[in-house]
Amino acid sequence: MVCGFCGHPYIRPCTAETEAACPNMIWLRGAAQQSTRHHYIPQFYLRRWAGDDDKICEFSRPHKNIHRQRVYPIQTAFKDRLYEKPGVPKSIAQQVEDKFMSPVDNFAAKALDVIEAGVEKVRNDAERRSAWSLFLMSLMMRMPEDVAALAQIEEDQWKLDLPSLREKYAANRKPDDPETIEEFIEKRDPEYIGRWVMNGLPELTHHEGIGQLLNAMRWCVVVTPDDAPPFLTSDRPLFMSKTFSEAECYLTLPIGPHRLFVATNTEETERKFKDWPPKELALEVNSQVAKQAVKYVYGLDHSEVEFVDKLISTDRPPRLMEMLRDRRRQRHAPASRRP
Repeated sequence: MVCGFCGHPYIRPCTAETEAACPNMIWLRGAAQQSTRHHYIPQFYLRRWAGDDDKICEFSRPHKNIHRQRVYPIQTAFKDRLYEKPGVPKSIAQQVEDKFMSPVDNFAAKALDVIEAGVEKVRNDAERRSAWSLFLMSLMMRMPEDVAALAQIEEDQWKLDLPSLREKYAANRKPDDPETIEEFIEKRDPEYIGRWVMNGLPELTHHEGIGQLLNAMRWCVVVTPDDAPPFLTSDRPLFMSKTFSEAECYLTLPIGPHRLFVATNTEETERKFKDWPPKELALEVNSQVAKQAVKYVYGLDHSEVEFVDKLISTDRPPRLMEMLRDRRRQRHAPASRRP
């Protein structure tokens, strides 16, 4: 049979041990360097706030006082091995980053160029419209807390399935097998939860229903004058006002110091953004992105330090994955524990 990892014919598929000696895998390791620094806010996006020094201003509060520094986009909004798939050969451990997240960001960068040139150009461009929608969906589901919440969802599901799995294991257990299914899995596959999470994350991010809803919304780019306060952004830059089904729902994403991407369900809501006085709009958007930041707020320079100091991380709404986890827990909770 042919190995699913490298395409090399084997009696059995490659394992982590056999791949070390596989000539195909040796070639693949030399052909491409895998990424282990995983940016949940992509560099192409943060570069839009870069100055002449190619750096952006990063605000954070690691302790009591606000901290500000100029950093390159590669130096911030990342977590090493965030999307690493555990329990598989090293050659495919970073596939979620290299084969999914990185292409999502690359296609989004190209789509954004077209959107800025004229939103009407993407109305009938299904490929670029879908690429930008997928990027927006990724911002809803790619953050460290999203990965953690998805792991909790998988663990909860495992606990729900465990009684029936115990019965099946006991009925089919061989004399040399461990006593319990928990021991069996710990011995054979201790990284199963982490692998389930990384297998499911791209599928959830590429959610067809949400993508269709985003594609169906009205898109526009609001450009503010140079004398208006510049838009800030953060490590949680996408703001969503309501659920998609509500007519007043809108999404906002700063895409530059004087550019704001807006998606709405109605022409009336879109008009509201276009007619909003620029200084008031900047204040509203900057308040949203600063309040829901987890660690970082970003800007052109240090001029907004007092504003950020007052608002950073003061009102972080629950993430989509966190809400899904909590709803599932409530649904499966014993009746005595339900509110």
